[in-house]
Amino acid sequence: MAQAKQIERKRVPLTKFHNATGEYLDMALHMPIILTNHGRKRHIVADSAYFERIEALARGNVLKAMDIEVASSFDMPDELRRQILATQPSDEEIASGKWND
Repeated sequence: MAQAKQIERKRVPLTKFHNATGEYLDMALHMPIILTNHGRKRHIVADSAYFERIEALARGNVLKAMDIEVASSFDMPDELRRQILATQPSDEEIASGKWND
């Protein structure tokens, strides 16, 4: 199984955050910011919508958190359905493991 890619977050010392709170709160609207104390992670400042998505994911509501709407294959045009089915591996490919490459 592939290992998840670690995302680098902006780290800001608490003292620096206190001296420029507005600037960092504006920044946190676009990406979470890690506040540190003596180099150790202490707090995360993030947009409320980001936090709500994280909570929804933690509750197992992945589709809602990712704002994904499930559509039935019956709702898609025939041509699109054919294109999708054409990308599916055949029984022989699955049996041989060739489709994994």
